[in-house]
Amino acid sequence: MLLLPAAQAADEATSLLSAAASGRVELVRDLIAQGVDVNAKNAAGRPALVMAAFNGNLRTVRALLGAGAAVDAADAAGTTALMAAAAFGHRAVVEVLIAAGADVNLKDGTGKSALSRAVRAGNEDIGNVLKDAGAVADDA
Repeated sequence: MLLLPAAQAADEATSLLSAAASGRVELVRDLIAQGVDVNAKNAAGRPALVMAAFNGNLRTVRALLGAGAAVDAADAAGTTALMAAAAFGHRAVVEVLIAAGADVNLKDGTGKSALSRAVRAGNEDIGNVLKDAGAVADDA
């Protein structure tokens, strides 16, 4: 793996985060190939995988996972990629994350799981996918 000078590494990480959020999968792949940390986080502590999942960027999620992104990495609030995808109705992303081994019962800083986020947002079909994968309802 290439080691980048600190300033260049920060710029490259910012580029990766932007590309992940906007679904520019080829740029994501190129930056990872250049040695950018696949688990880079923005100033708010949000990992590239969470950003891609939040926006439903399926191909980008696959590329990040394929490059070794931590499937259960969370942002500063405890939100994981699975929670973000579940909340925003990105079923295909939810399925890919589950297949990659995402913990369906993790909870964020407020005690909410991917299942509770999906149900709260009206994404019952995603709730069923999560339940089929072993998710249990949050305690009241």
